[in-house]
Amino acid sequence: MTNTLELDSFEGVAVLKGLPAEQQEFLSRYVQAKSYPKNTLIYNPGEAADWVYFLLSGVVKTGTINEDGKEVIKNILYPGEMFGELGLSGMVERPDFAATLKDEVEVIRIPVQILKELINKNPDVGLRMIEKLGERITRSEKRLERLIFDDARTRIIAFLKEQAQKNGKKFADETLIRHGFTHQDMANITGTSRQLVTIVLNELKKENLINFDRSSILIRDVDQLK
Repeated sequence: MTNTLELDSFEGVAVLKGLPAEQQEFLSRYVQAKSYPKNTLIYNPGEAADWVYFLLSGVVKTGTINEDGKEVIKNILYPGEMFGELGLSGMVERPDFAATLKDEVEVIRIPVQILKELINKNPDVGLRMIEKLGERITRSEKRLERLIFDDARTRIIAFLKEQAQKNGKKFADETLIRHGFTHQDMANITGTSRQLVTIVLNELKKENLINFDRSSILIRDVDQLK
């Protein structure tokens, strides 16, 4: 990736957008551009938490593996979002994994120490990061509440609405979600099973509330989806 392309890339990342030219130049000396094939690990639990990643294209999932060896997905991330940021808090090893889904992913990654220097130069970057992390924590807390109090259908519908809000494209009353996750991924993030996800999606399709294929979900009317 050339310096020119690196500078352009910052504009595609929410927390780095609008940096002064000298700060973009500072980052461009250290930033690395990387691409990962579909269905590939970007990092594993236990690896050094010395890079922060910013997603330029594709879809990434982050999560953990529980004691039974089952994958638990914490977040589905889209272009413009950051991940792997826990090193900024002083964490030395990563507690989670990050992996690509059905498409190739492009990222830029910045050393933790360099990003800390940028935040010292431009505190607004740190404030934007805190805001984005706060939004992510709020979504996680709501998801935990749903795991405790809601049935499987309600959790799956809530997940669809969340994805519609984050990455949906509006066409009149309809919302199109282009994604890379499987039914198993949906099960892993909603605390259900792949079979149950398939059943609920087919029920919603039969009720003409959604339509779907392997790479997209069309919600007829988000307000009517329940």
